[in-house]
Amino acid sequence: MLKEREVDQKNKASGYETLLRDGIPLNEHFLALKNKFNNEQDSLKKKSEIAEEELKKLDKENKQKNQKIGILKREYEDVSEDFQNFK
Repeated sequence: MLKEREVDQKNKASGYETLLRDGIPLNEHFLALKNKFNNEQDSLKKKSEIAEEELKKLDKENKQKNQKIGILKREYEDVSEDFQNFK
């Protein structure tokens, strides 16, 4: 078990050691990570904006459908009342 733990710790640390051994300055790694983060953030913001626009569109459609349902209910009640009066 101790040997497995040691191997796991070495594997976890090897990511950091790789950054130090590849000969590229750390600030370059940080800049690359920062750029990757910014790109991901921009992508997620765009997806969020698209989702919000879609939500607004669906809300508008729902309001219109609810209004139509209200109108149809009133028409139904009027026709039903006329029918009852006709009976």
